[in-house]
Amino acid sequence: MNHLHPGFALAILVETFALLYLMRPWLKADSIAGHYPIIDGLRGLLAFGVFVHHACIWFTFLKTGAWVVPDSRLYTHLGQSTVTLFFMITGFLFYGKVLESKRKPIDWLRLYVSRCLRILPLYLLVMLAGVLVIALIRYSGWLQPMQSPWNEKSLSALFTAGVTWTLGYEWKFYYALPFLALPVTRVPWQWLFFAGAMLLISGAIHAFDIHAAAFVGGVAAALLWKVSLWKKWAESGWGSTLALTLLLLVITGFDTAYAPIPLLLLAVSFALMACGAGLWGLLSASLPRALGDITYSIYLLHGPLLFLAFRFLFGFDWVVQLNPIQYWCVVGLLVPVLLGISMCSFKFIEGPWLRKTADYTVRLRQLKISKVVQ
Repeated sequence: MNHLHPGFALAILVETFALLYLMRPWLKADSIAGHYPIIDGLRGLLAFGVFVHHACIWFTFLKTGAWVVPDSRLYTHLGQSTVTLFFMITGFLFYGKVLESKRKPIDWLRLYVSRCLRILPLYLLVMLAGVLVIALIRYSGWLQPMQSPWNEKSLSALFTAGVTWTLGYEWKFYYALPFLALPVTRVPWQWLFFAGAMLLISGAIHAFDIHAAAFVGGVAAALLWKVSLWKKWAESGWGSTLALTLLLLVITGFDTAYAPIPLLLLAVSFALMACGAGLWGLLSASLPRALGDITYSIYLLHGPLLFLAFRFLFGFDWVVQLNPIQYWCVVGLLVPVLLGISMCSFKFIEGPWLRKTADYTVRLRQLKISKVVQ
């Protein structure tokens, strides 16, 4: 059986939800912050997709040393379409805040503080762990260096599975948000200056590509959220049917999600889901929402887990001899580990830092006032 057989992805998905069901006493899906339960559930399924996508890439890498997109539309879209939909989620949620600003003005300082506390603590921890592991491999003398053909791939990219490139696009969107808000609400000039400076520093002018266009799909969904007729139709069974049909059309009909037509189809599908097409209750169910709660941890930690397991626990030489069924069984053994460490990461790293948002916002605001007084 080929390692790209769809049955392997389905088996990992079933295992994941079986484990979530067993873990339900420790999950608090109903307490997830946010007004969009369907988005929470969708985010959880997307995180699962990225993990399976990179596990598939690892199989080929171990056999050939080539880190390439899978030769399968399903496994390709489990990575590319999921990233595209992640960008749309960001565009939808944050432009939604802009549209609500007439009723509830945006606290720009709090928004950027929350983004820093949401993204940076776990990201910096993963980067530090990567530096230490790479240093041990390269310089300690305790570990054998990477052998051919596996030494052709950057160690840092292997450790993270290369997922951190998406965070650059996320930050550029956050920096662009004050300018996107101008047609809707008044934005203090200080934040326009800050946003403009950060866009220049981050080289945003070079990021106007197909990935940036995905955020536009999210913005469009936020605008459609205000259209009662669209929401009513999205919440109907026909809305879920069309949303799922468009997703399947992208997966089965296109080799990549990074092209205008599949991007447009994904945008329409997402706009339906964001506005109420919950795929007959699947996306708003408690288990997908619980998985969505730990999405960021899954996204950042699955790469290090795969690398450490294959490099140190099992060894590349052993894993490369496995047939596809044996390989995916090994990946299946890592699923409870990934869920466990992601739950711990959310509880002890993400959650505590997120709860400091209000406190840090007040401190920064007081610091600004004290400097003016002095």
